[in-house]
Amino acid sequence: MKPICGAVTHKGQTRLASLAILLFSLILTACTAVAPGYQATVDNVKILQTIPDNAWAEPGHFSVADESLNQLRIRASAYNSPFNNSFAEYIKEALRTELQTAGRLGNQTHAVISGHVLKNSLDGSVGIGTASVVVRFTVTKGGKPIYEKVAIGETKWDSSFIGALAIPDAQRNHAEAVKQMLGKLFADPDFQRAIQ
Repeated sequence: MKPICGAVTHKGQTRLASLAILLFSLILTACTAVAPGYQATVDNVKILQTIPDNAWAEPGHFSVADESLNQLRIRASAYNSPFNNSFAEYIKEALRTELQTAGRLGNQTHAVISGHVLKNSLDGSVGIGTASVVVRFTVTKGGKPIYEKVAIGETKWDSSFIGALAIPDAQRNHAEAVKQMLGKLFADPDFQRAIQ
């Protein structure tokens, strides 16, 4: 007996269920993006290399003012740090990468750089995108604080209507905000003296 027109057969139900599962899997995959590995910048490395040769430091403890600062989104997608979903750890690793690339990573001066993330925002909405990273840095020697200042990095860009373009742009601009923020830290003469 032939099925009535418009009715769904058992075989058709199986196909629909398979398609639904596949679509759901694709949606889940598309809803999470992971920040790419941080790359040291020529400008930041040059700044660090202009400091006298007796300047050395290593990263210490990094934290966030609020756990929500670890939970970024780009459009409908979650945007996670590759380091235990912690953007405090992402910034710590960015600092380590810049110091190491510049040949300034080490404990010869016993300088330890710690950071407390005060702001970490990313908005890749249609129109104008914005990213902002604000960190309070502390340098200690022998456990004694000798430097404490806030560094800020901010970017703005034209954010496309098309998600496939907007998401990578937002990722690049968040990394750029981190680079700018670290550049301001490195360029501060008080910071440079603190790590010597």
